[in-house]
This record gives sequence, C-alpha cells and structure tokens, in this order.
Amino acid sequence: MVKLKFISIPGLILCLLFTSGCLKDNPIEQLKDMKDSEELLVYFETHGDYINNASQMPSYLKASEVYQNLNNYLIIDIRSREKFIAGHIPNAINLKEKDLYDFVLSRKDSAYSKIVIVSETGQESSFATALLRLAGFNKVYSLQFGMASWHNDFSNEWNELVKNGLMLGMYDFTNYPKPDYQPMPEIDLGSGKTTEIVSSRVKFLLNEGFAKARIDIDEIMATYNVQKKTLDYYVICYAPTRLYNIRDNGHPPTCVRYEPYNDLKSSTYLQTLPVDKPIAVYDDTGEISAHVVAYLRTLGYNAYSINLGANGMFGLDQINSPRIIRLRPGDIMNYSYQTGD
Repeated sequence: MVKLKFISIPGLILCLLFTSGCLKDNPIEQLKDMKDSEELLVYFETHGDYINNASQMPSYLKASEVYQNLNNYLIIDIRSREKFIAGHIPNAINLKEKDLYDFVLSRKDSAYSKIVIVSETGQESSFATALLRLAGFNKVYSLQFGMASWHNDFSNEWNELVKNGLMLGMYDFTNYPKPDYQPMPEIDLGSGKTTEIVSSRVKFLLNEGFAKARIDIDEIMATYNVQKKTLDYYVICYAPTRLYNIRDNGHPPTCVRYEPYNDLKSSTYLQTLPVDKPIAVYDDTGEISAHVVAYLRTLGYNAYSINLGANGMFGLDQINSPRIIRLRPGDIMNYSYQTGD
C-alpha cells in the first residue's frame, strides 16, 4: 500500500488531506513505517467518512418503503435457507454473507435504485450493509428491524432476544472517562491499490460473518471482577446520554459513552480505543452498533456488537419507556410474504 504522511498530535492521528482522486494516485509522502490500519483510516475519512456521516449512517429502510418499492428495489435475504423457505419478502433472493460482495458488485449498475439486505432483526444486515458501504456500494441499505418488522410471524426472532442481563444489578451510573490515546491496531493487508485492499478486507469480514462479530451481554458481564470492579471488555455506549444513564438501569461498569458521528474520528477519540482487549458496542437496537463494529473490525479492532443493544441488556425493564428505541407493535406491518424457494 502507498504510505501517506500522518501528523501525530497528543497521540491522536490527523491525516493530511488531499484534493482529489484515490490514495494510490495522490501520495503526499511515502512512509514505510505507516500502519495499514492508519492508511485505511485515511481512505475512509477522505472518501465520505461513512461511519461519522449522520446523513448516511445508519443506512436502513423501514418495511413500508421496501413494500412500496418491491419492483424497484433488489432485496437480498441473508438468513438461513430454512428460514428463507419458511417465509420471505416477495421477489427476494437468498444469499450467504460471504457471497454478498461479488453479487452486489455484479448488480451495482443495475436498474434497481436500491439494494436492501434483510436479516432476522436487522443487526446482521446492518453489519453487512456497513461493510459494503465502506467498499463504495452506496445503493445498499438494511431493512430496519429485519423480518421482525415485515410480519408478526417473524417477530419472535426479535422478542426472544429482548431481556434483562443476568447481572443487571451490577450496572451503575458512573460517568467513566475515555482512556489515554493509543496506537492503532497492527494489521497486514498486503500490497496493491488502496481500493483493492479495502475490497479484500471487506470480503474477508463478510466471509467471517456477523456470528464472529456479535456477543451477548451475559458473556461480557461474566468477566466482571467484583473486587477490582473491572471487565475483560471495553464496553462502549454509542448513543446519546439518554441511553447511557437510563433511569433504573445505568450501564455496565467501566462502560464509556462515545458521541455518535463525532467521537470515532481521527481528530477526536478514535485512538482512545484499546488494542489489547476486546471492544463491545451497544446502542438501542444493535443496528447502529453493528455498523460501528463493521468499521472498527475493518480497521483491525477486536470489536463486537452486543445482541439487540440496550434491548438485550435491560429491555424488559424499559419495555414501556419512551427513552429507548425498540420494535413496537406499530412497526410490525404484517405484509404478505412468500414461502418456498
């Protein structure tokens, strides 16, 4: 990969921007010691900065819009074959995550105005959508709440994940500070044009699948050391303050809040993320956190999206609260669906 010069300011990486074109064609200064993760960061932040762009991220659509555009949108269902056969959106096709990149590449210039990825609850499709967006496929969207919002017959996929964590009583209301700045992860992405490296990285993560990038809150809290008051995970609340210190629940001990669309920039707090321990991210539903985790894993961080976000952590306590976003009865459209192949 072509190396570009970074300016380091109190441990914080700020990249020298360039005027046009791709990194490969516009090297500012070649540096052999520049990390591949740093170069990916430059690329993403100078090509739309998707993860920090509130006008684009998260790229999801409500079931009502998809229903009104069944002939205009290409719908890709990434659930298992068995679940697809049991019921799917009319005209949808069934693909595995690992096949998404090549298929979307082959359809990127098609007449379809949007490509919609569908999963059970919207988390897996959000992860895949974010990866494809990072690779430059700007027509790709996720179905918000997944098939759970299409028809009540599929809503149990969502409802079964709504729960209070087993160690909910260990949560607290302390406003934990962000740690000191750290180097970015070490990843070896080989050689080639930056766009080729991005494509290769995205394909690798799609092949790994979202199963490797999700975690349950109980698994995290099982690592809590009561005496030391520490967790083996660096937990992030990627949400407004309303979710960080939500009434009667608070957040997992040591959890740090990061302001959406601001705190994961090179010019703010991205480099406060640890490289020596796993990172677990939550928002309200797990869909935005799945987008964030896709980005962090692309950069080489060992990041995970907490199952169903806050709904999978203290959702039973907050089932009627207006302060938490969740799948509500009005979000379940009960549209018709097809069975079989």
